[in-house]
Amino acid sequence: MDFDAGTSTVVAPRAVRAAWPGTADPGLFGPGSVSWRVHADPLMSVGGLRALLLQSLHPVVAHGFAAHSGYREESWGRLIRTADYVALTTFGSTGQVDAVAAHVRRAHAHSPFVDPGDGSRRRIDEPDLLLWVHVCLVDSMLAVTRRGGLALSEAEADAYVREQVRAGELLGVDAAAAPRSRADVADYLAEVRPALHLSAPARDAVSVVLAPPIHPLLELMTPARMGWSSLAAVAFASLPPWARDMFPAPLRTGGAVVPQAAVTSILRTLRRTGLGVGSLLPALASSPHEKQARQRLGLA
Repeated sequence: MDFDAGTSTVVAPRAVRAAWPGTADPGLFGPGSVSWRVHADPLMSVGGLRALLLQSLHPVVAHGFAAHSGYREESWGRLIRTADYVALTTFGSTGQVDAVAAHVRRAHAHSPFVDPGDGSRRRIDEPDLLLWVHVCLVDSMLAVTRRGGLALSEAEADAYVREQVRAGELLGVDAAAAPRSRADVADYLAEVRPALHLSAPARDAVSVVLAPPIHPLLELMTPARMGWSSLAAVAFASLPPWARDMFPAPLRTGGAVVPQAAVTSILRTLRRTGLGVGSLLPALASSPHEKQARQRLGLA
């Protein structure tokens, strides 16, 4: 998921981000929601990477992103801003959520591009394109966290899909067209699949996502490259088979095929590690937005 538009950023102005009201405002979902559980999970980053890979298969969306996003120059920054947006709209106050969503809508409204298929003028905030981006994120977050061990019943998983309709509406998704259950998500993906393929802009973008440019000193002195490549490989391997088959072998992490049993095991290990680190170092147990939300609502 990419909320960049030219030089615009996804994050609302600092004054908005700091404006926590004194009232116990639960925000868009509240602490009893499934969305809080899913978006506080350690596997959110893997889910975000999976969503980006899946989104790239829509040729019009991929072209729109390529026209307005600096993915080659700052692929890490894009992912960080996307994660920040999801966390802020999940845990932020009503005022913060409204402000950051309005900020992104304004950026989208000034992001026209030319459809490579028919040469028509398009905008990345068109309802059908927004719906694709929305469903990819919902499907990816749910698939990765559940596979990694987040205990959600079937009813809770469906509730997550329904809750996220509200998040989609913030950016212009048509609520009447948005899936409201896992079965609806599957039906939607099946309906869109015939129009999907890996276009030239998507191939370029995905290659950067899987192996982003890293400063030589950072690559030499830290395990940044290895860590990113590992997460990207797991995110790619967690895609549904029909999606993986649309990528050429060179983009499939060097052609290596990760057994699906191993993918599940790796995701569970990553999740346990994240939870373990959080228990040992409470400062790393949750995002700043979640911490502020708990403080605002008087939660432990």
